[in-house]
Amino acid sequence: MSWLGICTDGCEETHLYRLFGFPLSPFGVGFFTLCGLAFLTRNRFRFSGFLIPVLLSGALGSEFVLVWIQKYVIGKWCPLCVGIALAVVAACVLIALERLPGIASRIRGGERNLVMKRLAGKMVLILIAFLAGIGISSKGLTKPDAFAAGLPVNSLAFGDTESSLEVYFVTDWFCPACRAAEPEILKGAGKVMGQAKVIFVDYPIHPETLNYIPFNLSFIVREKEKYLRIREALATLARKTKEPTPEDVQAAVSPLGVKYVPLNYADVLAGMQYFSTLVTKLKVPGTPSVVVQDSRSGKTKTLFGRTGITSDAILKTVAEVSGK
Repeated sequence: MSWLGICTDGCEETHLYRLFGFPLSPFGVGFFTLCGLAFLTRNRFRFSGFLIPVLLSGALGSEFVLVWIQKYVIGKWCPLCVGIALAVVAACVLIALERLPGIASRIRGGERNLVMKRLAGKMVLILIAFLAGIGISSKGLTKPDAFAAGLPVNSLAFGDTESSLEVYFVTDWFCPACRAAEPEILKGAGKVMGQAKVIFVDYPIHPETLNYIPFNLSFIVREKEKYLRIREALATLARKTKEPTPEDVQAAVSPLGVKYVPLNYADVLAGMQYFSTLVTKLKVPGTPSVVVQDSRSGKTKTLFGRTGITSDAILKTVAEVSGK
């Protein structure tokens, strides 16, 4: 069901998670197939009987992490996922109940010391498998950036995209202070692209900005060489209309020799979510803002407001954060 995408709203959120970049469904199918084979051959191969509790213990640790994520991170229960977790718990209990009578009879038969030593060794191995399940899942389970599902995040970046020095220009298309600061922003952006990763972030404080984000995202992704000039054209258009049509946008950028090609809705939504994530992550105080950050050292400095943002101030902040 999970592999086919048949599930509830709670499941849909859970299924966004990846284990070391891979979907969870193939891991689940592979695991239960292996458990089934081990169970069917447990009387024929001694190793199969040994493998079952180890596999189940590891799965129990992994399910513990998944249930914790649903409870405290997602905030929704996935019926299918909870059912799988309960199935793993039930399998652990049944395997234990299956083996307890044999252990008890051997203890009564005078093999107490030998049985206890072996049991202690197996319990240690089972505990290690349980902790390994928790550790691997905790380390490997991640929810990728929504934007990564479509276009790479770097498709939104300009300049040296591999640089640890990052400059974020956060603006709103209808913010008066942003409009006043835009010439300095463009000048500063042009100067720092050679040494830093530059990202233009739309922060829709004015709801009309939402009408411009799809167009802006398309040009960011498709027209990097001409983007700064396109941005000027869009800013001019924003002074004329709050609800631009594709024809309005095309007319605005045609003198630059640019053809507007829309992104699909999934990429636009993902891009908007990415912008929202950046605003929260960078603790943007408002618009206009310029956030300069070194991802390697963690050093960050923010310029805010029309008077605080100049091309000279941007260059000075970049030098300060980079330590150059």
